[in-house]
Amino acid sequence: MEEQLSRSTQDERLTSSLSLINQDIRDKARLLDLDFASSPIRLDLNRLTVIADTTDGPVQLKDMGSAENHLGYHVSTLLSLHEWFTMHQRPVPRTLILDQPSQVYFPAEPTGEEVLQTNDRTQLLNTYEAIHRTLQQLEGKLQVIVMEHADLDDPIFSQHVVERWRYVNDSGLVPSTWMGTAPPEN
Repeated sequence: MEEQLSRSTQDERLTSSLSLINQDIRDKARLLDLDFASSPIRLDLNRLTVIADTTDGPVQLKDMGSAENHLGYHVSTLLSLHEWFTMHQRPVPRTLILDQPSQVYFPAEPTGEEVLQTNDRTQLLNTYEAIHRTLQQLEGKLQVIVMEHADLDDPIFSQHVVERWRYVNDSGLVPSTWMGTAPPEN
C-alpha cells in the first residue's frame, strides 16, 4: 500500500510540475510568435517531443511547419526546463549550449555574402531576447553558451558577445597550428 501511494504521489508531482513547465513553454512560444502558440502546449515525456493540442487534434513538433518553429520550440522548452530545474534547485548542470540558432534563417544554398532579411533578423533577435530574459530572471544561476556565425549589430546580441573567433589573424576557435595548415583566406 505504501509503495502504491508513493508512486501515486510521484506521478502527481510530475504531472503538476509538467503542467507549470508547459505553461512556461507556451508563454515563451507566444513571445516568439510561433505557430500553434495560441493552443495548449505540452512536453510529452513518453515521445520526447512537444505537442500542441489544437481543436483538430494533437500536433507534434515534427509537424509544426518551419525550421523557425522547430528552433523556437526547442529554445522555449530548453529554457523552461532549465528555469524549472534552477528555481527548484534540482541537480542539473546550469549550462545550456546552443549551436548556430541563426542557421534556420539563412538560405540553404550559400550565395556568398549572407544577409538576414528584416523579418528573419527580428525573429532571431527575439530568440536572443528570450534567452536574455530567462538569464535575467535566474539572476546568474544559468549560463547559456551560443556558438554563432551570425554577427548582429544589435545590443540584444552584441553586448553579450565574449569572443569573435575568425581565421583572420589566426584567431579561430581551433588554432591553425593544431591542424597543420594555414588558415583559409577569406
